Amino acid sequence: MNNNIIKMLKLILLTLCTLASVYADGDFVILHSPETVHFKGTDPLNQTLLKEVFTGVLGYTVKKYDNWQGVEITDPFSPPEAVVSIAIEGVESLDSPRGQRFPLIVDEVEETTWQAVSRRLGERDNNNTLVRICVGDGVNALGQSALGELKPNAIDESTIKFLDLKLDEDRKFIEEIQLLRAIAQKVPSTVTANSKPDIYWLVVSGLQPVIELHGKTSRAAQEALNLLNSVLDDVSNAFIDVYNGNVVIAVFTNDANKVRNTRSIDNLRVRRAEPTPDSSASSEKPRDSTSSSAPISLKDANLAKKYSANYPVIFNIFLWFSVIFVFSLIAICIAIADMDPGRDSIIYRMTSNRMKKDN
Repeated sequence: MNNNIIKMLKLILLTLCTLASVYADGDFVILHSPETVHFKGTDPLNQTLLKEVFTGVLGYTVKKYDNWQGVEITDPFSPPEAVVSIAIEGVESLDSPRGQRFPLIVDEVEETTWQAVSRRLGERDNNNTLVRICVGDGVNALGQSALGELKPNAIDESTIKFLDLKLDEDRKFIEEIQLLRAIAQKVPSTVTANSKPDIYWLVVSGLQPVIELHGKTSRAAQEALNLLNSVLDDVSNAFIDVYNGNVVIAVFTNDANKVRNTRSIDNLRVRRAEPTPDSSASSEKPRDSTSSSAPISLKDANLAKKYSANYPVIFNIFLWFSVIFVFSLIAICIAIADMDPGRDSIIYRMTSNRMKKDN
């Protein structure tokens, strides 16, 4: 009996892992976190919730509720001083040898996530350090970056075995690696820890062309991954030293093609869920096997309720009118109750016997 239960539990665990691998098409890896922030488990995470995770660990109020239990803040009074996020575009996994990995469901592009995070921090304070650097733009495009002038070292061709610098894809990727190393060298002299939360956002886009050119299982692709993971360690260690460990460093992969496919599927589901004019008549007919798999209501699409732009205005008008009306009514009642029923009072005049005799 016990063996059957153990086999059943193993089957359920295997099924859950399979489902997670199907729906999750990216990686979210925590390379470093302070003692006040604890990442745990392996639950999948939507990329749209990364802004909640990043701002939540910095001490900001989380605006969107979700059941993801992958992060635990042990000391809310000592939040990290900064979040360093590194986005790797165009790939699904990094095969990172270090850090804690969470399956990431890619449902928006990297720049949208950055805008949401920076907007959230800008709502409270305009003096935060918000830095976003796309190393794929190259040295000429970056010029004087937010971290100062970047001067990458010359490429040592002896350290490269399988990548070919004569190919544009390989050369551009190596240039991004050199820029990341220059950033790691620049951090100690340009970044200063302060009491305000900071965001450093680095974007790497040169790995995807290398993998597409050589193949995922090629030696060149494996060498590119090793070089990237190595330089990520350098960047991580540089920020850890500057902030004395009180920093969250994360890496996530983002494939724009996955985002477009996800959005097209979601739009198709919503269109199918919208009621047609003759929906009442068609609902009485038996549905075949193809129509039974389609969503039958907008609730399945997990859409939030839509409110008009005038909703907050009307709400405030009714709210404050009700408050003023209630307090005015209370004041009138108190004034009438304390009124002296003398001869000059309307109460005396309306209840006087003489007035009644004159009539």
